[in-house]
Amino acid sequence: MSIPDEWRARSPRMSEAGYAGLRSLLQHVDAPRWNHTIGDRVGDREAAALDRFRAECAEAPLEAGPRPSEALLERVRAQVGETFDLAQRWPDGLDPRRDWDGVPTCAREDLAARLVDFVPHTLPLHDAVLYTTSGTSGHALSVLHHPGAVAKNHAFGERALAEHRIATAFEPGKPGTVNLCSQRDTFVFATCFTVWNQSGFAKLNLPDHAWAGGAASRERFLTEFAPQLVTADPLTLASMLELDVPVRPRAIFSSALMLDPAHAAAAAAHFDCPVIDFYGATEVGPIAAKLPGAPGHVLLLPDLFVEVLDEDGLPLPDGEVGELTFTGGRNPYLPLVRYRSSDRGALGTCTLADGRKARVILGLEGREAVHFRARDGSLVNSVDVGRALRDVGPFVQHEVHQRADHSVDVRLRPAPSIPASVEGMRLAMERVFGPGIEVRVDLVHDFGHDGKPRTFSSELS
Repeated sequence: MSIPDEWRARSPRMSEAGYAGLRSLLQHVDAPRWNHTIGDRVGDREAAALDRFRAECAEAPLEAGPRPSEALLERVRAQVGETFDLAQRWPDGLDPRRDWDGVPTCAREDLAARLVDFVPHTLPLHDAVLYTTSGTSGHALSVLHHPGAVAKNHAFGERALAEHRIATAFEPGKPGTVNLCSQRDTFVFATCFTVWNQSGFAKLNLPDHAWAGGAASRERFLTEFAPQLVTADPLTLASMLELDVPVRPRAIFSSALMLDPAHAAAAAAHFDCPVIDFYGATEVGPIAAKLPGAPGHVLLLPDLFVEVLDEDGLPLPDGEVGELTFTGGRNPYLPLVRYRSSDRGALGTCTLADGRKARVILGLEGREAVHFRARDGSLVNSVDVGRALRDVGPFVQHEVHQRADHSVDVRLRPAPSIPASVEGMRLAMERVFGPGIEVRVDLVHDFGHDGKPRTFSSELS
Protein backbone atom coordinates (compact mmCIF):
# COMPACT_ATOMS: atom_id res chain seq x y z
CA MET A 1 0.00 0.00 0.00
CA SER A 2 1.42 3.36 -1.03
CA ILE A 3 1.68 5.96 1.73
CA PRO A 4 0.72 9.47 0.52
CA ASP A 5 3.47 12.09 0.62
CA GLU A 6 1.51 14.23 3.10
CA TRP A 7 1.60 11.38 5.64
CA ARG A 8 5.23 10.61 4.88
CA ALA A 9 5.99 14.20 5.83
CA ARG A 10 3.96 14.01 9.04
CA SER A 11 5.23 10.59 10.14
CA PRO A 12 8.49 9.72 8.32
CA ARG A 13 8.78 6.25 9.87
CA MET A 14 5.18 5.16 9.31
CA SER A 15 4.98 1.65 7.84
CA GLU A 16 2.43 0.41 5.32
CA ALA A 17 0.71 -1.54 8.10
CA GLY A 18 0.61 1.59 10.27
CA TYR A 19 -0.92 3.62 7.45
CA ALA A 20 -3.50 0.93 6.70
CA GLY A 21 -4.59 0.98 10.32
CA LEU A 22 -4.73 4.77 10.37
CA ARG A 23 -6.82 4.86 7.21
CA SER A 24 -9.28 2.38 8.69
CA LEU A 25 -9.76 4.69 11.68
CA LEU A 26 -10.20 7.81 9.56
CA GLN A 27 -12.71 6.10 7.25
CA HIS A 28 -14.62 4.18 9.91
CA VAL A 29 -18.39 4.37 9.41
CA ASP A 30 -18.85 5.52 13.02
CA ALA A 31 -15.82 7.82 13.15
CA PRO A 32 -16.16 11.08 15.07
CA ARG A 33 -16.12 14.47 13.42
CA TRP A 34 -12.36 14.60 12.73
CA ASN A 35 -11.25 18.25 12.78
CA HIS A 36 -7.46 18.02 12.87
CA THR A 37 -4.59 16.18 11.21
CA ILE A 38 -1.35 15.34 12.97
CA GLY A 39 1.63 12.98 12.75
CA ASP A 40 4.34 12.16 15.27
CA ARG A 41 7.13 13.68 13.07
CA VAL A 42 9.55 11.09 14.47
CA GLY A 43 12.43 10.31 12.13
CA ASP A 44 15.32 7.89 12.48
CA ARG A 45 17.31 10.35 14.60
CA GLU A 46 14.45 10.85 17.07
CA ALA A 47 13.75 7.11 17.21
CA ALA A 48 17.39 6.35 18.01
CA ALA A 49 17.39 9.02 20.74
CA LEU A 50 14.24 7.47 22.22
CA ASP A 51 15.88 4.03 22.32
CA ARG A 52 18.89 5.49 24.16
CA PHE A 53 16.59 7.27 26.58
CA ARG A 54 14.62 4.07 27.21
CA ALA A 55 17.86 2.31 28.13
CA GLU A 56 18.86 5.20 30.40
CA CYS A 57 15.48 5.12 32.14
CA ALA A 58 15.67 1.34 32.63
CA GLU A 59 19.05 1.64 34.35
CA ALA A 60 18.36 4.73 36.45
CA PRO A 61 17.45 4.18 40.10
CA LEU A 62 14.29 5.81 41.42
CA GLU A 63 16.18 7.23 44.40
CA ALA A 64 17.78 10.56 43.43
CA GLY A 65 20.49 12.54 45.20
CA PRO A 66 20.11 15.93 46.92
CA ARG A 67 21.89 17.80 44.09
CA PRO A 68 21.70 17.68 40.29
CA SER A 69 23.71 14.97 38.58
CA GLU A 70 27.09 15.81 37.08
CA ALA A 71 25.64 15.41 33.59
CA LEU A 72 22.83 17.86 34.34
CA LEU A 73 25.20 20.38 35.91
CA GLU A 74 27.38 20.26 32.80
CA ARG A 75 24.29 20.77 30.66
CA VAL A 76 23.27 23.81 32.70
CA ARG A 77 26.72 25.38 32.40
CA ALA A 78 26.59 24.96 28.63
CA GLN A 79 23.21 26.67 28.47
CA VAL A 80 24.33 29.90 30.13
CA GLY A 81 25.43 31.42 26.82
CA GLU A 82 22.59 29.93 24.77
CA THR A 83 19.49 31.70 26.12
CA PHE A 84 18.96 35.36 26.80
CA ASP A 85 17.09 34.54 30.01
CA LEU A 86 19.86 32.51 31.60
CA ALA A 87 22.58 34.92 30.44
CA GLN A 88 20.72 37.79 32.12
CA ARG A 89 20.07 36.10 35.46
CA TRP A 90 23.32 34.16 35.86
CA PRO A 91 25.67 35.83 38.40
CA ASP A 92 29.26 36.41 37.26
CA GLY A 93 31.60 33.68 38.43
CA LEU A 94 28.86 31.41 39.77
CA ASP A 95 29.86 27.74 39.83
CA PRO A 96 26.68 25.62 40.04
CA ARG A 97 28.67 22.66 41.37
CA ARG A 98 29.82 24.69 44.36
CA ASP A 99 26.75 26.87 44.93
CA TRP A 100 23.66 25.39 43.31
CA ASP A 101 21.41 27.30 45.73
CA GLY A 102 22.79 30.53 44.27
CA VAL A 103 21.44 29.82 40.79
CA PRO A 104 18.55 32.29 40.31
CA THR A 105 15.08 30.88 39.74
CA CYS A 106 12.47 31.65 37.09
CA ALA A 107 8.69 31.25 37.16
CA ARG A 108 5.71 30.41 34.98
CA GLU A 109 4.97 34.12 34.77
CA ASP A 110 8.34 34.64 33.07
CA LEU A 111 7.45 32.07 30.41
CA ALA A 112 4.04 33.66 29.88
CA ALA A 113 5.48 37.16 29.44
CA ARG A 114 8.72 36.48 27.52
CA LEU A 115 8.91 32.97 26.15
CA VAL A 116 11.39 33.98 23.42
CA ASP A 117 14.05 34.66 26.08
CA PHE A 118 14.07 30.97 27.03
CA VAL A 119 14.55 29.49 23.54
CA PRO A 120 18.25 28.79 22.76
CA HIS A 121 19.40 31.05 19.95
CA THR A 122 21.70 28.28 18.69
CA LEU A 123 18.84 25.96 17.70
CA PRO A 124 17.16 26.00 14.27
CA LEU A 125 13.38 26.29 14.50
CA HIS A 126 12.36 24.07 11.58
CA ASP A 127 11.53 21.18 13.96
CA ALA A 128 9.55 23.30 16.41
CA VAL A 129 5.95 22.44 17.30
CA LEU A 130 3.82 25.07 19.07
CA TYR A 131 1.89 23.78 22.07
CA THR A 132 -0.64 25.85 23.98
CA THR A 133 -1.79 25.16 27.52
CA SER A 134 -5.34 25.49 28.79
CA GLY A 135 -4.42 27.86 31.61
CA THR A 136 -5.45 25.53 34.43
CA SER A 137 -2.69 27.00 36.61
CA GLY A 138 -3.66 30.61 35.93
CA HIS A 139 -1.01 31.32 33.31
CA ALA A 140 -1.96 30.30 29.76
CA LEU A 141 1.25 29.48 27.91
CA SER A 142 2.44 28.92 24.38
CA VAL A 143 5.41 26.56 24.41
CA LEU A 144 7.78 25.51 21.64
CA HIS A 145 8.29 21.75 21.68
CA HIS A 146 10.31 19.21 19.70
CA PRO A 147 8.98 15.95 18.18
CA GLY A 148 11.88 14.02 19.67
CA ALA A 149 11.06 15.30 23.14
CA VAL A 150 7.40 14.36 22.74
CA ALA A 151 8.47 10.89 21.62
CA LYS A 152 10.59 10.50 24.74
CA ASN A 153 7.49 11.04 26.85
CA HIS A 154 6.46 7.53 25.81
CA ALA A 155 9.32 6.22 27.93
CA PHE A 156 7.59 7.72 30.97
CA GLY A 157 4.38 5.82 30.20
CA GLU A 158 6.33 2.63 29.59
CA ARG A 159 8.10 2.87 32.91
CA ALA A 160 4.87 3.63 34.78
CA LEU A 161 3.22 0.59 33.19
CA ALA A 162 6.22 -1.59 34.02
CA GLU A 163 6.15 -0.46 37.66
CA HIS A 164 2.48 -1.53 37.78
CA ARG A 165 3.42 -4.85 36.14
CA ILE A 166 1.21 -4.11 33.16
CA ALA A 167 2.26 -5.46 29.78
CA THR A 168 1.03 -3.99 26.52
CA ALA A 169 1.22 -5.62 23.11
CA PHE A 170 0.81 -2.88 20.55
CA GLU A 171 0.48 -4.31 17.04
CA PRO A 172 1.20 -2.64 13.70
CA GLY A 173 -1.96 -1.23 12.19
CA LYS A 174 -4.10 -2.13 15.20
CA PRO A 175 -5.74 0.46 17.50
CA GLY A 176 -3.72 0.85 20.67
CA THR A 177 -4.25 4.07 22.62
CA VAL A 178 -7.03 6.61 22.94
CA ASN A 179 -7.05 10.01 24.62
CA LEU A 180 -10.58 10.81 25.78
CA CYS A 181 -11.83 14.34 26.45
CA SER A 182 -15.14 15.76 27.62
CA GLN A 183 -15.08 19.33 26.37
CA ARG A 184 -17.20 21.81 24.49
CA ASP A 185 -14.64 21.89 21.68
CA THR A 186 -11.25 20.26 21.22
CA PHE A 187 -9.01 18.77 18.55
CA VAL A 188 -10.27 15.38 17.37
CA PHE A 189 -7.86 13.33 15.27
CA ALA A 190 -6.32 9.94 14.55
CA THR A 191 -2.69 9.15 13.89
CA CYS A 192 -0.13 6.37 14.03
CA PHE A 193 2.21 5.94 16.99
CA THR A 194 5.30 4.75 15.15
CA VAL A 195 7.21 4.55 18.46
CA TRP A 196 4.58 2.14 19.82
CA ASN A 197 4.98 -0.47 17.10
CA GLN A 198 3.00 1.41 14.42
CA SER A 199 -0.23 1.14 16.45
CA GLY A 200 -3.19 3.46 16.04
CA PHE A 201 -3.98 6.43 18.29
CA ALA A 202 -7.07 8.62 18.45
CA LYS A 203 -7.95 11.75 20.41
CA LEU A 204 -11.71 11.73 20.90
CA ASN A 205 -14.32 14.01 22.46
CA LEU A 206 -17.10 12.23 24.35
CA PRO A 207 -20.08 14.64 23.99
CA ASP A 208 -22.73 13.59 21.47
CA HIS A 209 -22.18 16.67 19.28
CA ALA A 210 -18.64 15.47 18.45
CA TRP A 211 -20.06 12.45 16.59
CA ALA A 212 -22.00 12.52 13.34
CA GLY A 213 -24.04 9.56 14.58
CA GLY A 214 -24.31 10.83 18.15
CA ALA A 215 -23.97 8.55 21.18
CA ALA A 216 -24.65 5.38 19.17
CA SER A 217 -21.64 6.02 16.91
CA ARG A 218 -19.47 6.78 19.94
CA GLU A 219 -20.43 3.47 21.54
CA ARG A 220 -19.80 1.42 18.41
CA PHE A 221 -16.50 3.15 17.57
CA LEU A 222 -15.05 2.71 21.07
CA THR A 223 -16.24 -0.89 21.25
CA GLU A 224 -14.44 -1.74 18.03
CA PHE A 225 -11.36 0.36 18.92
CA ALA A 226 -10.95 -1.59 22.20
CA PRO A 227 -7.92 0.44 23.36
CA GLN A 228 -5.22 -1.16 25.45
CA LEU A 229 -4.47 2.21 27.04
CA VAL A 230 -6.73 5.19 27.80
CA THR A 231 -5.57 8.65 28.84
CA ALA A 232 -7.96 11.22 30.32
CA ASP A 233 -8.20 14.02 32.85
CA PRO A 234 -10.24 13.53 36.05
CA LEU A 235 -13.21 15.52 34.72
CA THR A 236 -13.34 13.28 31.65
CA LEU A 237 -12.97 10.24 33.90
CA ALA A 238 -16.17 11.35 35.65
CA SER A 239 -17.92 11.58 32.27
CA MET A 240 -16.61 8.14 31.34
CA LEU A 241 -18.26 6.70 34.44
CA GLU A 242 -21.50 8.59 33.87
CA LEU A 243 -21.71 7.45 30.23
CA ASP A 244 -20.33 3.96 30.98
CA VAL A 245 -18.16 4.19 27.87
CA PRO A 246 -17.44 0.71 26.44
CA VAL A 247 -13.71 0.49 27.10
CA ARG A 248 -11.89 -2.06 29.23
CA PRO A 249 -8.22 -1.11 28.81
CA ARG A 250 -5.24 -2.58 30.59
CA ALA A 251 -4.65 0.78 32.28
CA ILE A 252 -5.99 4.33 32.42
CA PHE A 253 -3.61 7.26 32.73
CA SER A 254 -5.12 10.26 34.51
CA SER A 255 -3.32 13.57 34.05
CA ALA A 256 -3.60 17.38 33.81
CA LEU A 257 -5.60 17.81 37.04
CA MET A 258 -5.48 16.42 40.57
CA LEU A 259 -7.18 13.04 40.89
CA ASP A 260 -9.14 12.28 44.05
CA PRO A 261 -8.16 8.81 45.38
CA ALA A 262 -11.81 7.82 45.87
CA HIS A 263 -12.54 8.85 42.28
CA ALA A 264 -9.57 6.78 41.08
CA ALA A 265 -10.74 3.73 43.05
CA ALA A 266 -14.28 4.01 41.65
CA ALA A 267 -12.98 4.24 38.09
CA ALA A 268 -10.57 1.35 38.61
CA ALA A 269 -13.40 -0.85 39.88
CA HIS A 270 -15.74 0.17 37.08
CA PHE A 271 -13.29 -0.33 34.23
CA ASP A 272 -11.49 -3.25 35.90
CA CYS A 273 -7.98 -1.86 35.46
CA PRO A 274 -5.48 0.33 37.33
CA VAL A 275 -6.01 4.08 37.12
CA ILE A 276 -2.51 5.58 37.25
CA ASP A 277 -2.35 9.19 38.40
CA PHE A 278 0.24 11.20 36.47
CA TYR A 279 1.73 14.55 37.38
CA GLY A 280 3.23 16.67 34.64
CA ALA A 281 3.08 19.98 32.82
CA THR A 282 3.26 21.02 29.17
CA GLU A 283 6.37 23.12 29.74
CA VAL A 284 8.14 20.38 31.75
CA GLY A 285 6.72 17.13 30.39
CA PRO A 286 5.79 14.08 32.50
CA ILE A 287 7.22 14.30 35.99
CA ALA A 288 5.88 11.66 38.39
CA ALA A 289 3.25 8.96 38.83
CA LYS A 290 1.54 7.07 41.62
CA LEU A 291 3.09 3.63 42.09
CA PRO A 292 2.13 0.65 44.27
CA GLY A 293 3.33 1.14 47.81
CA ALA A 294 4.22 4.81 47.35
CA PRO A 295 2.67 7.52 49.56
CA GLY A 296 2.80 10.08 46.75
CA HIS A 297 3.95 10.62 43.16
CA VAL A 298 7.24 8.89 42.34
CA LEU A 299 9.77 10.70 40.15
CA LEU A 300 10.34 8.35 37.21
CA LEU A 301 12.75 9.99 34.77
CA PRO A 302 16.48 10.59 35.26
CA ASP A 303 16.81 13.81 33.24
CA LEU A 304 14.82 16.01 35.63
CA PHE A 305 16.05 17.41 38.95
CA VAL A 306 13.31 18.38 41.39
CA GLU A 307 13.62 20.54 44.49
CA VAL A 308 11.22 22.32 46.84
CA LEU A 309 11.79 26.02 47.55
CA ASP A 310 10.39 28.45 50.07
CA GLU A 311 9.07 31.93 49.21
CA ASP A 312 12.61 33.34 49.19
CA GLY A 313 13.88 30.68 46.78
CA LEU A 314 15.77 28.70 49.40
CA PRO A 315 15.66 24.87 49.41
CA LEU A 316 13.47 23.20 52.01
CA PRO A 317 14.34 19.93 53.72
CA ASP A 318 12.43 16.72 53.02
CA GLY A 319 8.89 16.76 54.38
CA GLU A 320 8.38 20.52 54.25
CA VAL A 321 5.87 21.92 51.76
CA GLY A 322 7.00 24.52 49.26
CA GLU A 323 7.03 25.29 45.54
CA LEU A 324 8.05 22.45 43.25
CA THR A 325 10.98 23.60 41.11
CA PHE A 326 12.46 21.83 38.08
CA THR A 327 15.72 21.73 36.17
CA GLY A 328 16.28 19.74 32.98
CA GLY A 329 13.65 17.86 31.02
CA ARG A 330 13.51 16.65 27.45
CA ASN A 331 12.56 19.77 25.49
CA PRO A 332 15.57 21.37 23.73
CA TYR A 333 13.53 24.50 22.96
CA LEU A 334 12.81 25.07 26.65
CA PRO A 335 15.85 24.14 28.77
CA LEU A 336 14.52 24.84 32.25
CA VAL A 337 16.84 25.89 35.05
CA ARG A 338 15.30 26.17 38.53
CA TYR A 339 11.82 26.72 37.11
CA ARG A 340 9.27 27.45 39.85
CA SER A 341 6.10 25.68 38.70
CA SER A 342 3.54 27.27 41.09
CA ASP A 343 2.58 23.73 42.17
CA ARG A 344 3.24 22.85 45.79
CA GLY A 345 4.29 19.74 47.65
CA ALA A 346 7.06 18.19 49.71
CA LEU A 347 9.83 15.78 48.75
CA GLY A 348 10.74 12.56 50.49
CA THR A 349 12.18 9.10 50.03
CA CYS A 350 9.88 6.12 50.33
CA THR A 351 10.13 2.34 50.15
CA LEU A 352 8.13 0.70 47.37
CA ALA A 353 6.26 -2.58 47.71
CA ASP A 354 9.28 -4.51 46.37
CA GLY A 355 11.71 -2.86 48.83
CA ARG A 356 13.34 -0.36 46.46
CA LYS A 357 13.87 3.22 47.57
CA ALA A 358 12.25 5.97 45.48
CA ARG A 359 12.16 9.74 45.46
CA VAL A 360 8.57 10.90 45.87
CA ILE A 361 6.47 14.08 45.85
CA LEU A 362 4.31 14.10 48.97
CA GLY A 363 1.03 15.98 49.36
CA LEU A 364 1.03 17.32 45.81
CA GLU A 365 -1.07 20.46 45.48
CA GLY A 366 -1.46 20.75 41.73
CA ARG A 367 -4.32 21.82 39.50
CA GLU A 368 -7.62 21.09 41.20
CA ALA A 369 -10.40 19.48 39.18
CA VAL A 370 -13.19 22.07 39.45
CA HIS A 371 -16.72 21.32 38.24
CA PHE A 372 -18.50 24.32 36.74
CA ARG A 373 -22.15 24.29 35.68
CA ALA A 374 -23.70 25.80 32.56
CA ARG A 375 -26.96 27.70 32.67
CA ASP A 376 -28.81 24.47 31.81
CA GLY A 377 -27.10 22.59 34.67
CA SER A 378 -24.69 20.55 32.53
CA LEU A 379 -21.04 20.18 33.52
CA VAL A 380 -18.49 22.63 32.07
CA ASN A 381 -14.86 21.53 31.87
CA SER A 382 -12.37 24.07 33.23
CA VAL A 383 -10.26 23.42 30.11
CA ASP A 384 -13.07 24.94 28.03
CA VAL A 385 -13.15 27.97 30.33
CA GLY A 386 -9.40 28.56 30.10
CA ARG A 387 -9.33 28.07 26.34
CA ALA A 388 -12.23 30.48 25.78
CA LEU A 389 -10.40 33.21 27.69
CA ARG A 390 -7.11 32.54 25.91
CA ASP A 391 -8.74 32.68 22.48
CA VAL A 392 -9.93 36.26 23.08
CA GLY A 393 -6.43 37.58 23.66
CA PRO A 394 -3.21 37.27 25.68
CA PHE A 395 -3.05 37.72 29.43
CA VAL A 396 -0.62 36.75 32.20
CA GLN A 397 -2.90 35.25 34.85
CA HIS A 398 -6.57 34.67 35.52
CA GLU A 399 -9.11 33.70 38.15
CA VAL A 400 -12.57 32.35 37.38
CA HIS A 401 -15.11 31.85 40.17
CA GLN A 402 -18.69 30.62 39.78
CA ARG A 403 -21.19 31.65 42.41
CA ALA A 404 -24.11 29.60 43.70
CA ASP A 405 -26.50 31.61 41.50
CA HIS A 406 -24.51 30.42 38.42
CA SER A 407 -23.03 33.89 37.79
CA VAL A 408 -19.33 34.05 36.95
CA ASP A 409 -16.58 36.38 38.18
CA VAL A 410 -13.45 36.70 36.03
CA ARG A 411 -10.30 38.51 37.14
CA LEU A 412 -7.52 39.01 34.60
CA ARG A 413 -3.98 40.26 34.85
CA PRO A 414 -3.24 41.59 31.33
CA ALA A 415 -0.01 40.96 29.46
CA PRO A 416 2.37 43.97 29.52
CA SER A 417 1.55 46.62 26.90
CA ILE A 418 -1.20 44.48 25.34
CA PRO A 419 -4.79 45.61 25.98
CA ALA A 420 -7.33 43.03 27.14
CA SER A 421 -10.90 43.13 25.84
CA VAL A 422 -13.25 43.07 28.83
CA GLU A 423 -16.30 42.78 26.58
CA GLY A 424 -14.65 40.02 24.56
CA MET A 425 -13.89 38.05 27.72
CA ARG A 426 -17.48 38.49 28.94
CA LEU A 427 -18.92 37.25 25.64
CA ALA A 428 -16.51 34.30 25.64
CA MET A 429 -17.79 33.21 29.05
CA GLU A 430 -21.40 33.56 27.90
CA ARG A 431 -20.66 31.21 25.02
CA VAL A 432 -19.26 28.62 27.43
CA PHE A 433 -21.83 28.90 30.24
CA GLY A 434 -24.89 29.80 28.18
CA PRO A 435 -26.57 33.02 26.98
CA GLY A 436 -28.00 35.28 29.64
CA ILE A 437 -25.67 34.17 32.40
CA GLU A 438 -24.25 37.09 34.39
CA VAL A 439 -20.50 37.53 33.86
CA ARG A 440 -18.36 40.13 35.63
CA VAL A 441 -14.84 40.81 34.30
CA ASP A 442 -12.25 42.86 36.20
CA LEU A 443 -8.69 43.73 35.15
CA VAL A 444 -6.19 43.65 38.01
CA HIS A 445 -2.47 44.27 38.42
CA ASP A 446 -2.13 42.08 41.52
CA PHE A 447 -4.30 39.28 42.84
CA GLY A 448 -3.54 39.95 46.49
CA HIS A 449 -3.41 36.76 48.62
CA ASP A 450 0.35 36.39 47.99
CA GLY A 451 -0.05 37.35 44.33
CA LYS A 452 -1.09 33.82 43.39
CA PRO A 453 -4.36 33.38 41.52
CA ARG A 454 -7.02 30.92 42.68
CA THR A 455 -7.32 29.83 39.10
CA PHE A 456 -10.69 28.07 39.15
CA SER A 457 -13.21 27.82 41.93
CA SER A 458 -16.91 27.11 42.14
CA GLU A 459 -19.71 27.16 44.71
CA LEU A 460 -21.53 24.55 42.60
CA SER A 461 -20.67 20.86 42.37
